[in-house]
Amino acid sequence: MVDELRATYLHKNPLLRWFFRTKINLAVKLANLKKDDVILDFGCGAGWLKNKLKKQGFEVCGYDKTAGQGDLDDYTKIKPGKIFAMDVFEHIPKDEIKKIILNFKKMNPDFELITAIPTENLVSRKIRKLMGKNERVSDHITTLKEILAILNSELRLVRKINFLSVSWIGKFKNIETRR
Repeated sequence: MVDELRATYLHKNPLLRWFFRTKINLAVKLANLKKDDVILDFGCGAGWLKNKLKKQGFEVCGYDKTAGQGDLDDYTKIKPGKIFAMDVFEHIPKDEIKKIILNFKKMNPDFELITAIPTENLVSRKIRKLMGKNERVSDHITTLKEILAILNSELRLVRKINFLSVSWIGKFKNIETRR
């Protein structure tokens, strides 16, 4: 199975490469990583983020439901302090997102979640059309609004970035965290 997201990081169009790589760089900066952080790249795909962070000396484990793409078969067996879910939740049903967040909370109550979610607004749809793609992505089954409702019910938003109006990047902490 071809990892279409990986293909965007290596796309022949330099603007697309810039967009996806800049989005990752913004998320990493938002995470404020420390060398002793245990990091989970949830929904890692071919591992662009995971590999980038490993090259920088971070301890990173990748999890993906697609066989052969992650390092872990069961993401709940580690205790990450930072969890990245980059362009993942829109592919997952709402009830499953809730279960995933509850799992994250059980794994480490002091975790931070860094996520990127496409806005799928008018601007993003028209950009996709200009790129020769469908305005809507067929396997995006949960909207930004629905995802944020779930995240805000379980977590506290620390900071957000509206990246070029087409991607929402946010950092969350567990509501129960005492820090």
